[in-house]
Amino acid sequence: MTPAATFPDNGAIFVAMVAYALASLLYVAGKSRFFRIAGHTAAFTGAILLALSAQDHLISTGNWGASAGPLLAAIIGAGALAADRWLGVRLVPALLVPLGMLILLVRFFAAPAPHMIPSPWLAGFHVTMALAGQAMAIAACVLSILYLWQHRALKQRRIMELGSRVPSLERLDECLRVALITGFVTLTLSLVTGALFMTALPPGISATMLVALRAKILWAIAVWSWYLATLVARNVLRSPVRIIARMSVGGFALMSLAWFGLFFLANRPNITIPLAG
Repeated sequence: MTPAATFPDNGAIFVAMVAYALASLLYVAGKSRFFRIAGHTAAFTGAILLALSAQDHLISTGNWGASAGPLLAAIIGAGALAADRWLGVRLVPALLVPLGMLILLVRFFAAPAPHMIPSPWLAGFHVTMALAGQAMAIAACVLSILYLWQHRALKQRRIMELGSRVPSLERLDECLRVALITGFVTLTLSLVTGALFMTALPPGISATMLVALRAKILWAIAVWSWYLATLVARNVLRSPVRIIARMSVGGFALMSLAWFGLFFLANRPNITIPLAG
């Protein structure tokens, strides 16, 4: 892709993507009014940045194609805020703002415009956050299994099976909440920093490396979406804990299968995994 085909103000778009990421975290991490208002503020900031950047680009070049993604993300953010303001539906911004973030991520992942070289410190931070997100997914799965086993034992009045060292349901619920929120935060940071790495791809990158990189991106987005769905069910829809535990176990199983499948495809020489979007 030639430089003329790319959106020139990637800095403003990246800041807007960070604002949408922050809003996504705030919407699903807490239930209080503070989290809601702070999320609205971050989403509004991102939408304004995207709208102004798209407007400047349209005035200077008249190229609607390069402005479509940021403009769509701005409209989604504004629509989410309007739905919450006039309809009072908290679920709408909790789903739409993360969608806007993914649209902006696709811009960096699918059409990178090289302009920087990430430092070793940033590389270490990116990898650490990715591993932490996956570790928290494993922890959430284990805690969910323990919760479901103990809940079933209590329901069937098999108290002797529990033993004295088994944590209470309330304790397991709290640990599961911490694992889910921590995993969502760390994986969000991994995706955002990953967008920076996509701007530093060398022109002569091999096809095998590119396929493996695409598989890694799809896996990360799938795990992030699983975290999002689980936290929305817990903190927005207020679903029972046993439902959240089942979602954690089932979602992690599906994500594991997806990881093995993508790893298999990425190592097949004649198979190409298309980029999202």
